Amino acid sequence: MENLSINASSQNKQIPQIFLNADNGKGEITGASFHENAFYLYKEVTNWINEYLEENNAFSLTFGVNYFNTASAKGIFNILSSLKEWTHENKSISIKWYVFENDDDLYEDIETLAEDVELNISIIMSDKKHQIAS
Repeated sequence: MENLSINASSQNKQIPQIFLNADNGKGEITGASFHENAFYLYKEVTNWINEYLEENNAFSLTFGVNYFNTASAKGIFNILSSLKEWTHENKSISIKWYVFENDDDLYEDIETLAEDVELNISIIMSDKKHQIAS
């Protein structure tokens, strides 16, 4: 299985940077997400994760998304819903979300997503922008 890498270009900053690593079962999504067709972007991510978890027992996803629109929220919700389903298959799922210290609105949005999906998301308050480590 290949890694999935989607980079926000200087011409298209409406999508976040995405890197899903097939070697270690870790993924990162960082930046702002406000593309009108974000659903299709996140569908590709969901499909990759589902394919990965068909053959593996654990996946860790880290978000550093600092803004998302309604279309992106739906796509992120679908990713989280899919991960929730995998927990019913005894897969180990870990989700972290980095949030700027003073961004109470984003913090509340993430809490709402976690409650709606019924999935534990570790929200980490930070004074720095989260960068993809890969």
